[in-house]
Amino acid sequence: MKGKILSTALFLILTIIMPVLTYGDEQSINDGVTWLSENQNQDGSYGDDEALLLLDTTAVLDTLYSLEQTGTTYMDGITWLNEETPLTTDFISRRMITLYKEGEDITGEVDLLINHKNPEGGFGGDEDAESMVTDTAIALHALKTVDYEDTDILESALDYLTTTQNTDFGWGFEEGDESSVFMTSTVLKTLLLFRDTYNFESEITTAASCLLSTHTPEGGFGTTPEETALYETALATEILIDTAAQAEEILTAITYLQSTQQPDGSRETDPYTTALALRVMTKIKPDPM
Repeated sequence: MKGKILSTALFLILTIIMPVLTYGDEQSINDGVTWLSENQNQDGSYGDDEALLLLDTTAVLDTLYSLEQTGTTYMDGITWLNEETPLTTDFISRRMITLYKEGEDITGEVDLLINHKNPEGGFGGDEDAESMVTDTAIALHALKTVDYEDTDILESALDYLTTTQNTDFGWGFEEGDESSVFMTSTVLKTLLLFRDTYNFESEITTAASCLLSTHTPEGGFGTTPEETALYETALATEILIDTAAQAEEILTAITYLQSTQQPDGSRETDPYTTALALRVMTKIKPDPM
């Protein structure tokens, strides 16, 4: 009975707090989209680091797609992406996820990706590489997105992910690595995709708790204690919202993200971080005022 009373009290507190902190600002979202449109590279890509162009571009395109902003800016990005031929598991997967939404034929990419799978279930960076948590998580995300149906491959990869969860319930880039907000968020996002098919509630719940434990005094999240990373804050907040977790840390992270938008509409003048933050803002109900 005591526990029921406490749970009811917590629910009432959250019910009171949530409407105050979870109103999205439509103008700030529009400003972010405008900044992305105005800061696209001439070839349709995003970013200024050659090694990260595909990461930045797919992040922006996926955000624009979710906002139904699929006009010229979006299509220019799709054109650029169609011309790319990535060879690493990470970039093949990200390209697949983005292009599949456009109805593109990604059969060749699926075959190439499956060749990167190792006998123990995980995926490496290429067909000769050892399994990595980061490659396995993004490969599974891509395969689930494109409705890949070989359950043996999917289940062995999921097995690899769940058995590489650290004792603090997070994940690092490879087995045994220290947990990071980026990787824990990445794996959690993948597990959530399979939530309706497999029972990962324990892994999901404990991983969410791990993310919440990285909350910083500033209000965001960060792998380094006491140091907030804006992109990690956006990643963690989006995933925690998706898990339907109820925690004050999520509310303060939303407020922190809202406060970090620059006058030009961006976050840190960076397309990747701006795109991630916009995804969080779109999951907040619009301000009725």
